[in-house]
Amino acid sequence: MGTSLETGLSHEAVKAAFRASRAHTKLCVADACFSGGLLASKSIVAGETSKYYKELEDVKGGMALLMSSKSQEYSLEDQGLRSGVFSYYLRKGLHGEADLNRNKIVTIKELYDYVFTAVRTHTANQQNPNISGNFSPLMPIGMIR
Repeated sequence: MGTSLETGLSHEAVKAAFRASRAHTKLCVADACFSGGLLASKSIVAGETSKYYKELEDVKGGMALLMSSKSQEYSLEDQGLRSGVFSYYLRKGLHGEADLNRNKIVTIKELYDYVFTAVRTHTANQQNPNISGNFSPLMPIGMIR
């Protein structure tokens, strides 16, 4: 695999891995510059999990590439957040902030819309997450417990 500065993967290596994968649904999330319930009962978790898998089966497969910034932008860090701005809002979105319809399933569209708005607002429009690929906007990528 091609690496960059001995610590990363080249775009070609990531694309090759995705092409080689036989998975029905693929998601790549990258937070990089220039990237373009513990208290729940088992029965509740099992029910939520089956709902998540049912939603996953109901959408067509595909591949989504969710990138932290445009190809000519830096992915900004914020000491107050103790992480990259994109990663911070990605985590918040997956923990429920992006679940706009409150069905306890976060779709790729819900997550992207949330992250895009939050990151642009936080960075005064200096960082613009983007998404590409061939996927259903209803692709579930997270479950809220």
